[in-house]
Amino acid sequence: MIKFIGISICVLFCSLMLKETNRQIALILSILGSAVLFLTAAGELSKIVNSVLSFSEVSSSVLNYSKLMLKILGITLITQIVCDICRDNGENALASMTGLVAKILIISLILPLFETVIKIVGGLVK
Repeated sequence: MIKFIGISICVLFCSLMLKETNRQIALILSILGSAVLFLTAAGELSKIVNSVLSFSEVSSSVLNYSKLMLKILGITLITQIVCDICRDNGENALASMTGLVAKILIISLILPLFETVIKIVGGLVK
């Protein structure tokens, strides 16, 4: 955790110093800092993925739902990073549109799950 905080604080201070003189370099530094943090945390993320996939070895349908959950988690994490970078650089409209597109992608991914739930509930009601 200290490594993540150290990287964040270093990137923050450098970005704040550069923002006054050169906004483009500050933006690039912010994006690179975010990428470094994400890649540093990727090891922990792989542990989560492996755990979820090991839980889902029970059946193929559970594995499919686990993969769906991991895809949605990935979309959510990446979208949050991109939206934060956009907002930090004054691009609120772009951040909002990125969030909206991610929500549409997530909804399109979970439509088959909704269909399955509706079929199950429909079978119970009859």
